[in-house]
Amino acid sequence: MSKTMFSDDRMAQWYACQHYKTDPGVVAVYYLPTDSPDREIRLVEVNKLIGMRDDSALEPIDFGVDAGTDSEHRLCVLDVTPEQWDRLQRGALQLPPQWSLVDATLMDDR
Repeated sequence: MSKTMFSDDRMAQWYACQHYKTDPGVVAVYYLPTDSPDREIRLVEVNKLIGMRDDSALEPIDFGVDAGTDSEHRLCVLDVTPEQWDRLQRGALQLPPQWSLVDATLMDDR
């Protein structure tokens, strides 16, 4: 039996699609592959339905997925408001440590 190769990029697209489908507030999902460890998928989700919160509370949620299997990985999701996303892009607000917008990719909803 052959093993399917794990692909961070493919999984990021799958997660983005699922989040677009299940959360009506999600208006954009960005995949941040730069400097992320192997098998760690970093997504920034711009959500128009979340309330404004203190900028110091920008903390990704870390989901350990499929622990103990060949497809084990981490999904880290940072939810931000549209206003916070604008500030992140301008450099007026910082991402979590070791996160980068270099090569950030807007994921579509397919």
